Amino acid sequence: MSVDLHVHSTASDGVLTPEALVDDAARLGLRAIALADHDSVEGVAAALEAGGKQGLLVVPAVELTATAEDGRDMHILGYRIDHRDRRLLDRLVQLREWRRKRALSMIQALREGGYHLDPEAVMRLAGEGSVGRAHIARALEESGEVSSAGEAFRELIGHGRPFYIAKPGTLPEDIISLVRSACGIPVLAHPGISRVDDLLGRLAAAGLQGIEVWHSEHSAADTKRYAEIARRRGLVATGGSDFHGPRASGGGKQLGAVDVPDSVVTELYELERGPACR
Repeated sequence: MSVDLHVHSTASDGVLTPEALVDDAARLGLRAIALADHDSVEGVAAALEAGGKQGLLVVPAVELTATAEDGRDMHILGYRIDHRDRRLLDRLVQLREWRRKRALSMIQALREGGYHLDPEAVMRLAGEGSVGRAHIARALEESGEVSSAGEAFRELIGHGRPFYIAKPGTLPEDIISLVRSACGIPVLAHPGISRVDDLLGRLAAAGLQGIEVWHSEHSAADTKRYAEIARRRGLVATGGSDFHGPRASGGGKQLGAVDVPDSVVTELYELERGPACR
């Protein structure tokens, strides 16, 4: 297998720059990657340029969070996105500002809880990218408050943990509409994690076009289940490692390590988009 359709860079909470990601992917013998940063397409242009030099296909992508009325979060991947679309870019600026305010609130809560955490250290780790919990986790590790970024998620800032703060919610229909208006292919990311199977009919009716079947945190049973759901619903089955980098919070997510069929790329590029997007 030689494609990885879910990777992150320093444009959000990844460790490697877009160019370094492309270089590593080429060194590993990958044929295609999808750069899907959280709430950001700032790394896409650089990745596309680097991919052209390396002979590596870079699929422009983005990863956005949607929230159902009952509070359940899910992530929507937008593949083949027009990374210059003005409506998309304006919306991403707003989402990144929400992320910044949320990060500052979490940092303040941690400090009030007795954890030594410098807000400037978190922002320095984020750099020009979209700040997120991974940057807080790495700052906690660097300050010696936790032994690893993974521990920070498990004990402090993961869902249901004492210092977790949710982002403002956006309905999945609105996220799907945003992706499609920017010529993207909306795909439900890692459903084995979000567990919103009961909403798949609603999401498909809103324009969802795929499900991430292969993922580093999916069990064999998850993969089999979602492959069957994708087949039954006529949705494209995609997949990727969700790679953030060698020091990122999700240990074990190695670039290119998930067995994604090469044919997935062809299927993505065969899907119809709006007339203005052809």
